[in-house]
Amino acid sequence: MPGDVAFMGSVGTAEGESVWNRMAAIIRKHALDIRLLMDAHDRRNRGFVDVSTFRRSLCYAFGNQWIELAMTSREFEEICLPYRSRVPYSKGEPEAFIMWQKFASDLQTLANTRRPSSNFLAKLEQVEAKERLDQELQAKWGLDMFTLTSALHAVKDRLLTYNTSINKAFQRIDANNNGTVNRAEILAFFQDAHIGNIVNQKTLDVIMAYCDENNDDEINYNELAALIMTGDILSKGVPEKRAIKKEMRVGSRKIPVSQLRKAQRLIAERLLTKFDSVREALRFIDTDGSGSISRDEVKEMLSRFNLLEYTDFYTGQKRGDLSEEVVDTFLEACEEISLANDSDVRIEADEFTKVLMAEDIVGDFNLQQHHDD
Repeated sequence: MPGDVAFMGSVGTAEGESVWNRMAAIIRKHALDIRLLMDAHDRRNRGFVDVSTFRRSLCYAFGNQWIELAMTSREFEEICLPYRSRVPYSKGEPEAFIMWQKFASDLQTLANTRRPSSNFLAKLEQVEAKERLDQELQAKWGLDMFTLTSALHAVKDRLLTYNTSINKAFQRIDANNNGTVNRAEILAFFQDAHIGNIVNQKTLDVIMAYCDENNDDEINYNELAALIMTGDILSKGVPEKRAIKKEMRVGSRKIPVSQLRKAQRLIAERLLTKFDSVREALRFIDTDGSGSISRDEVKEMLSRFNLLEYTDFYTGQKRGDLSEEVVDTFLEACEEISLANDSDVRIEADEFTKVLMAEDIVGDFNLQQHHDD
């Protein structure tokens, strides 16, 4: 832009005033009709053009006065902002269009009446409000609005790729089926989505802060769905940054509660898919016919069902949903009952069933709890 080049600087009309006043002053001085002059570049008469065409159109409209106007790249961005159709949220999306007819009409009104129209002032107020929110967001969270909005769009696209609604998608994320989703569950869902550079711990912290009113790291489906589907995320302002409560860990191996509940759900689903009841499954597991099962027998069963983590011999990749540490912690709950009954670390069928079908695997059993916050 001419204003970016130092040697092209000159003392022109309305020198030192804002770019809007400089444009208006030149239009009055030379009796220009900016609406007719810019119309030549909108060949399809759609009322909007791409950014490059808008720049050429503006240069053509001011003609010989384009250098005198000395508009900088920053000022060009300033006059475009109120008239952008949208901004691209990810790579590959088309650039924004500029609503040139609205721009030309507002600018001509400013030039003719020396007063901005109410519509023009409203647009400027919206831009200024977004700029203030963007600055506040960066000060509190170290994020800009573009990054946060891009993350929300990525979340929405990912959730609706294989689901008919946001709520149905959340049911897939909700590992423990308790009607809420937490930070760990959301991150686990998106870790293989190839958008980790957008949906990450930083952006997720802001998203959670909008919905997690009691700061317990749990959000119900409707709260998160409303945030993701809204067109104006910052209409309620920027949330305060609070200390994040870390997820409680249980057992001697300090396993996150969400992982333990996921193990409980997956084991129950797999057993009841293969067998009519848990007891029948345990008879299948009890290879030595002793009437009880050991850790090794449980792990052998989980390996057969491809639940226990293992390294693929051919690819070297890790497979399976449950780590050995998570399974050991699950079995600790079963052994707590055994030790309370007869000090025998082997697990009876009733004991295993009780833990597997428990509504609250953490609260109902005497697992050691660890608080990190």
